Amino acid sequence: MATGSMAEAAVLGVLAPGGTLTASQISEQAQITGWSTRRAIGQLESRGLVVPSPHASRWSITPRGRAAWATKFRRYAQ
Repeated sequence: MATGSMAEAAVLGVLAPGGTLTASQISEQAQITGWSTRRAIGQLESRGLVVPSPHASRWSITPRGRAAWATKFRRYAQ
């Protein structure tokens, strides 16, 4: 999926400000289902755009994820 999905864009948008969040926190803030959130996180992790934190299953955005958010994913958030 070269251009990404709306769920992936939503996850990156929630993580873009920084910090680490659980999948349920991401789901709540992005207003998408837990299943969609987990799938998007998996896709983003496989491309190196998000990474798991060692603290209780939390996720954070990578510099590469920030670049992707700034270039191609931000249009989904409009």
